[in-house]
Amino acid sequence: MAKIDNRPDSLANRITPSYREAALSSSAKPQRRTQAERSEAMRARLAAAAFETISQGGFNALRMRNVANAAGVSQGALMHHFPDKNMLVLAAVEQALELARHDSDASALAPDASPETVLRALIDDLHGFFFSDRFWVAIGITLEASRDQEFYPDVRRRVSGLRTPFYEGWQQRLVVAGWTEEQSRIMVRSAAAMVSGSAIRRFWAPSDELEAAVTDQWVNDWLARR
Repeated sequence: MAKIDNRPDSLANRITPSYREAALSSSAKPQRRTQAERSEAMRARLAAAAFETISQGGFNALRMRNVANAAGVSQGALMHHFPDKNMLVLAAVEQALELARHDSDASALAPDASPETVLRALIDDLHGFFFSDRFWVAIGITLEASRDQEFYPDVRRRVSGLRTPFYEGWQQRLVVAGWTEEQSRIMVRSAAAMVSGSAIRRFWAPSDELEAAVTDQWVNDWLARR
């Protein structure tokens, strides 16, 4: 799996806000928490460790021993919460896509943002996902799971369930900016295809001026159709 530049260095930085609070509290001064709260904190810590393990070493590095070491717990503690590898895989892909969801900023745009500003923000948001380890962890898990016909549908459903709200949120924002619902669906799909294609192309070629020109043409074409 490709290494991604500019990745956070610490495990805590890879945990979503709610998960980060839970994970950090598990190592802080003991507080009066319920068993359910302690269990949730540990699951969050282990999910973050699974994500970290795949991010650093690829899917083949996802072994119970490696995840337990990354989380600083025993294998027995890990298997108490995730009895088999498939459950851990689902936790890792959820962690990757939850991180991506928290990174998304569709709702952060001002209601009166210009149409071009909205389009550029969509491209930036997609770029932030497809050029990050969130994407490579998710795609690596999905590709590996495709070899298991019984497990693969579970992974597909989980990935779809976590990514669909992202696309729907941008579709709604484009409608607010003046495009039709049908146009908005096409725009989000085509933008995702364009940006993910650029991310994959980086395996054999660096970014160049043509990449920016393709983006500019996409933006200008959709501004003209509004």
